[in-house]
Amino acid sequence: MRTATGEPASASLPISREAERAEQVEELFRTDLRAYGIGGEWQLLSPGDTGIFIDLAKSFDLTILGQLSPEIRSTGFRPDEIIIAAGRPVMVVPYAGIFEQVGARVLVAWDGTREAARAVSDALPLLKNAEAVTVMCVAARERSLAEHRPSVERIVDHLRRHGIAARAEETLQADLRISDILLSRAADLAVDLIVAGAYHHFQLREALIGGVSRELLDHATVPVLMSH
Repeated sequence: MRTATGEPASASLPISREAERAEQVEELFRTDLRAYGIGGEWQLLSPGDTGIFIDLAKSFDLTILGQLSPEIRSTGFRPDEIIIAAGRPVMVVPYAGIFEQVGARVLVAWDGTREAARAVSDALPLLKNAEAVTVMCVAARERSLAEHRPSVERIVDHLRRHGIAARAEETLQADLRISDILLSRAADLAVDLIVAGAYHHFQLREALIGGVSRELLDHATVPVLMSH
């Protein structure tokens, strides 16, 4: 069977389903705007419109993206590109799971870098409503933990001055990946948000060897707020 345009019907069906889904999502979006009495605008973009998306993200307080599932890694917006280029915080929500509450229990990944400080600052509006905030430092050696300890204590004090119930925690990396340690501890503490600085190193190096940022984006099981 062929359509009136001469294209195979099987080729038109995915496009039709995507258009229908877009209409449904737009209706949900506008319904929520009316329900909460807030303003908003609807933009429908294709995966090739990354530049347009980045320009839009620059003018918003927070961008929320879905984690790329294995099936769509080559077609969706890449969170790492948006985080690097937008200059604004980005929250990445895992593609599997339901997250009705975000920011009640928070794990902050702290290593004293500029990016980590930026992430904490960008997350303050969410952290102020948190029940518990754990600031965690992971290091390869005891000496590194000792060197980072004053920085950890300062950021915990900073959060407490904002009325945030923060506490410090530190651990050695051993033979584990830092991202695995963070995700494991997030599960132990039943956190619903991880806050982390993104891409501390030169981006080409991150692309070649992976890095904590990329591993968190790929394997996160709870929403992750990142800033660069």
